[in-house]
Amino acid sequence: MKNLNSVFAAYLIAWGIFFAYFVSVGIRAATLRKDLERLKNSLQRNK
Repeated sequence: MKNLNSVFAAYLIAWGIFFAYFVSVGIRAATLRKDLERLKNSLQRNK
């Protein structure tokens, strides 16, 4: 049973890391979208 607890703990840790990575990628993508939109607006104003 001790090994099963270790496997379960590793499984939870792996999913936690995956979730944190997924959230960080989403935040970075949203920031990039905002920056691109700001750049697009800036370029349209300068025409």
